[in-house]
Amino acid sequence: MTGNLQAIGFIASWVLGWGIGGSLIDAGLINAGVYSIDTNQLGTLATFTVWSVLWGGLGYRLYQRFTA
Repeated sequence: MTGNLQAIGFIASWVLGWGIGGSLIDAGLINAGVYSIDTNQLGTLATFTVWSVLWGGLGYRLYQRFTA
């Protein structure tokens, strides 16, 4: 049971980190004037895509490290 709880905790914290991190990056880019949320959704899409790939890649590397 402990292993299952650790896995659930890891995944829950990973999802929270992904969501919070992506939102903070997006908000920072909007506030810096890189793109506007009112006129262009492509900036948000690009941020979401790049952050998801980076965060997912890090998660995969951690998974390999923990299960090796």
